[in-house]
This record gives sequence, C-alpha cells and structure tokens, in this order.
Amino acid sequence: MRLKIQMLQRQSLRIALFTMPCLLLFNASSAMQGQGPGGNPPPPVTTVDKINDDLYVIRGDGGNTSVYLTDEGIIVVDTKFERDHDDLVRRISALSNKPIKYVISTHPHTDHTGGNVLLSPAVIIGHKNAFTDMVKAKQPGLPQITYRNEIGINLGGKEVVGYYFGRCHTDGDTFVYFPAVKALATGDCVTTGNGQGVANPPTSSRIFIDYNNGGSFVEAIDTVDQALKLDFDVVIPGHGPLVKKADVVRWRGGLERLRDRVTTEIRQGKSKQDISELLVNEFQWDPTGNPLRSGLDGLMNELKR
Repeated sequence: MRLKIQMLQRQSLRIALFTMPCLLLFNASSAMQGQGPGGNPPPPVTTVDKINDDLYVIRGDGGNTSVYLTDEGIIVVDTKFERDHDDLVRRISALSNKPIKYVISTHPHTDHTGGNVLLSPAVIIGHKNAFTDMVKAKQPGLPQITYRNEIGINLGGKEVVGYYFGRCHTDGDTFVYFPAVKALATGDCVTTGNGQGVANPPTSSRIFIDYNNGGSFVEAIDTVDQALKLDFDVVIPGHGPLVKKADVVRWRGGLERLRDRVTTEIRQGKSKQDISELLVNEFQWDPTGNPLRSGLDGLMNELKR
C-alpha cells in the first residue's frame, strides 16, 4: 500500500515525472584551477542538466541532486555534502523563487544527505532502513517521514513516487519516480560516474555495494529488475551523467554476467587479486575506486554462499 502525505496549506504531497528524452546542459560554474586546500584536487565543476521546464539535475560535488519545480514549492532529491549547501541553494534559487518543501534522501550516505540539516523547514523523507542506518552512524538530518514500500507526494498538482524495491547499494535505497516526465532517480544503486566528475566507461558493469549498511550485490539484480518495470525514459543516477533506460538494461545484463563469472572463479579457488584483476580487465572497474577498495571482500563473501 502506498503511503500518501497530504498537506493542508495549499499542498498535497505526491511526486511527478518527466517526459522529455533530451537533456540540455544549460549552466556550468567554473571550478577552482589547480589544487584545492591541503593539496587535494578541486571539486568537480557544478553543472545543471535541464530535463524539462519542471525537472533539473545539479551535478558536481556529492551525489546528483534532482530539483522538481511546482507552483507551490520545490521537491529536492538528495542534498549532496553539507559543504555544498550554499552552492546548491544558489543553483536552486536560480531555477525558482519558491521554497523547498520536501527533500527525499535516496540512501544514508553523507554525499547525498549532508545538506539535509540545513534545509529546515523542508520535510525530509526516506526509507525506514535509511533512517536506521543514519541513526546508527549518528548523522544529522534524519528523515522526518519514513515509509516501508512506497510513498507518494502531491505538490502543486504534480506527482512524485518513492519506491523501495529491496537491497542494492544499501538496505534502504529509494528510487524516485517522476511519472509525468518519465524519469527515474536511482540513487547509488545505479551510477554512471565516480563522484569526482569522471564518467564510467559506457560499456562497464560497475556497482558499489555498501555491505556495512546492508547492501547486496546478489539482490541488487532483482532490485534493478523491479525498477525497470516502471515506465521511464531518462535515468538520473546517483553520480555521473544522465542516461536512458536502455543503458540501465545493458548495465544490468553486465551485472548478471559479472555475478556468474566471479562465482565460477571463486569456486575454482581464485584469489582476491585474481578477482580484482578480472573485474578491472573484463568489467572495467576502476582499479582505485571504492567498489574495489571497500566492497570486494563483501562481494566475494556473498558470492561464495
């Protein structure tokens, strides 16, 4: 059963989708040149992708942020790091002078939830497992409204729906569907970039499973299958460029091949180094990225079962 949130002050809570396949990059800020503080690389350039007149995606530092405009206010999906707050609000204010009414957190990681605490009085929404994971990590900006399977938001006559399809990147991933626009924000269950502004190779089969927060590679394939049943054209990944549904279908097929290939190698007694090289050479995983650095042990343990 879908949980519906109703507002009494000229609002009804429910989410809306977009029907526009073309993506227009309409704004970009100049990044710091050279090295950042402490010799760290500068943050990625902030860009704003226009999906249609109502739906935009702000990319750059932290996770991708979806911004859905209505006559009664704004619905935001993911708020990046806390350090990105001022730039994020500046970008959103350039799109609309309406207040941010709702924030949907796709999962608990701080590159997607860090700005929550600074957006009061906006209502924060997230899956009940994401709430639990954030409490465990003592994170601020907890969801004020949680749900189990599905939640609908109506605001200004536009609809948005949040779905929980099962474990994937974490055990509390929300897929945010904009039915009228035929768009789907996936959080980090689907990513097309590394979070530092570098896009994945288009034929790669990369996925990062956070085993510390209940993620599952094996269940991720079924979770993605459930999401693919929705009617959408454009995909807003957790990080990286926007893609089409067909790209996710291809990527999902790669995950299945990866599962079978790695399982066979494990059963043949191959080492962690062997599996790492296989993932880099055959499935184009980043040899220095989080999936290999932080997720390989969990992946191998899960596929041994």
